[in-house]
Amino acid sequence: MTKNKNSKIALASISALALALGAASGAARAASSGDSGFYLSGDLGQSRNNLSSPTSPAVATDKRGTIYGIGGGYQFNKHFATELSVQRLGTHGIGSTESKTTAYSLDAIGRLPVSDKFAVYGRLGASHLDRKFSGIDGQNAHGVGFKLGLGAEYALDKNWSLRTELTRYNKAPVASTYGEHMNTWTAGVKYRF
Repeated sequence: MTKNKNSKIALASISALALALGAASGAARAASSGDSGFYLSGDLGQSRNNLSSPTSPAVATDKRGTIYGIGGGYQFNKHFATELSVQRLGTHGIGSTESKTTAYSLDAIGRLPVSDKFAVYGRLGASHLDRKFSGIDGQNAHGVGFKLGLGAEYALDKNWSLRTELTRYNKAPVASTYGEHMNTWTAGVKYRF
């Protein structure tokens, strides 16, 4: 019952934030410039979970996983954007157990253009983390935590950009010795409408 309640609260929170984002983007469109607009993104990379063997001698641990995700956002001007995303943070394992984590995020992005084509950015957001464990009594858990990121973006033309980012997810649900922090590195593309 708690799992359903947490899922409903997370869904309601993300829905409310999405509505607020839609209202804000409508206002921004009224005062639009060449630096504003909607965009879609896709990323691929690697995640690392802070986990350790619960026994001595140690059993094998798989701290790294493949990450992929999609997102969409609105760039209000050349310095600020908001973004909704879904990312699969990979599979991590200790011995015969493993966890699979998915993150549903809403982020604020602060950008600093270095030139017409290159910009660096910082990301601050909240993520609803859905973690499924196997081999640990079939536990599944949910949690909400902060997300911090630092990245760079290079514009290929007025619509397409390449980007790379280092991100830290906090407060992932824990079980056994699976840690609550995940670090990721991604590379991807962004398409601006």
